[in-house]
Amino acid sequence: MPVCTPTLRRLAQIALLAGCALAIGLTPALAQEEPAAPGRGIRVIDGDTLQIDGHLVQLYGIDAPELGQLCDRGGDLWECGRESALYLQMLVSFEGPPVECSPWGEERADDGGSEVVVGVCQVGPKGVALTMVQNGYAVALPDSFPEYKEAEEQARQATLGIWRGDFVLPWQWREGKGVEERASDWVRRCTIKGVPGPAGEPVYYVPTDEAYPEVAVDPDGDGRMFCSDEEARAAGWTRPRE
Repeated sequence: MPVCTPTLRRLAQIALLAGCALAIGLTPALAQEEPAAPGRGIRVIDGDTLQIDGHLVQLYGIDAPELGQLCDRGGDLWECGRESALYLQMLVSFEGPPVECSPWGEERADDGGSEVVVGVCQVGPKGVALTMVQNGYAVALPDSFPEYKEAEEQARQATLGIWRGDFVLPWQWREGKGVEERASDWVRRCTIKGVPGPAGEPVYYVPTDEAYPEVAVDPDGDGRMFCSDEEARAAGWTRPRE
């Protein structure tokens, strides 16, 4: 089985990347020759995760604040995780070039057994992940492209996005770090709604979902709240398919 390792300069070679997607057995949704129109079939889960035609795509090389994560700006708390997700939604949903995604090699995200594809996505000439880092709404992972690390440093020096204040690195936040140093509500606010689906299946909604405001969680019934989409999936909850 071939190992497909696209670089930033090769992202425009759609035929090659589509071949990589088919070679590693991914669904046609990520290898389609005709990308989805802006906003069609694409949902934003958080600042580094997309749902494309029902399939979850983790953006390669970056990590963004989780939806329940709070940051500190001069003593004022703000929902940096939600702001990151909203920025990604603006990036991929506005009218303009279609979103094109291809898998990164044979890598799968470690997400509690859920099938999450690690992918490289573009909107026209823009790399989606790189744009998130450049604007300060995500950080570069240690093994990501050098361009990502350079972009992170530039965003940090310019105090863009989450660099406007103090925050816990997303992977440390998921491990619960930072909570012991400050009040727990400084870093964590659970905003993801888990409710029974049409057939009674456990599904979760995120703040960027159109139906989110109408979803009511009954904590005394089968509903519950989560602080991140990873937490929801690790508990066996899935995304709505409609």
